[in-house]
Amino acid sequence: MASGVMQMVFLWRQRRMSFKSVRTQDLSTAVSAVSALSEPLESTLLRWRTEAAELDRLGIYDWLANRVSADRVLEVGCGFGMSTAALVRAGKTVFALDSRMDCLKATRSLVPEATYGVADVHHYDDHLIADLQAFAPEAVVCWLAGAPAEALPRDVPAAYAVMQYRLQLQHSVVRMAMKVDTVRTIHLADRTAFPWKMKDTGRQTLVGMISSVILSETPFGLDVSDVQFKKIELPVASRQLTGSLAGLIPVIGEATIKRRHNVS
Repeated sequence: MASGVMQMVFLWRQRRMSFKSVRTQDLSTAVSAVSALSEPLESTLLRWRTEAAELDRLGIYDWLANRVSADRVLEVGCGFGMSTAALVRAGKTVFALDSRMDCLKATRSLVPEATYGVADVHHYDDHLIADLQAFAPEAVVCWLAGAPAEALPRDVPAAYAVMQYRLQLQHSVVRMAMKVDTVRTIHLADRTAFPWKMKDTGRQTLVGMISSVILSETPFGLDVSDVQFKKIELPVASRQLTGSLAGLIPVIGEATIKRRHNVS
């Protein structure tokens, strides 16, 4: 299994992700992205810990874990371990990857029963794929990926830098999953915000975006019925949005992507 630092090489066609169908997808991300470009790493890591603890308290990670029916799970981006712990509570056997040693160390301390590896899913070699094939995950999860300022693209409008980063990450996750024959589902989750009465439209928009931007030329597909949203029940004082944000509800969106056929 994976151990130590894995240097990974993966050549992929760099492309600018299309934003035509996603400009209204995530207003909360657009509002915060400009400040994300200049946020010090120390502040980012503290925010990740704080937000993860709150999402865990609200049961978000348990809800996400229960959306995964597989027993053996590859987690891409374990962060500080709240998501990994939820997967283990749900009875999963977990192989967790992260590109940060401090995150892996914190998660291992919290969840010692999981398997861990250092990896950047944009760049990997055959050794990592061999480790993953040996582990034989049935599902891959990539939830609420953090976006440190140093990793954000500067060649797109600032309001969409975080979204661009996450689309590129999710694209790489899907491409890596293609190389592991046992993977049947990929589970992507992100925060967004919209009027709750528009959740059906939100599902259709998310399916269109993922299908065209992330799943093109892959053996995976996504149906509207495999997208679900869950409200983030913030304190009443935090729900009072005004102006152009009035009426928006913060939610978690989860998409269960399924392997369908081989692509030559």
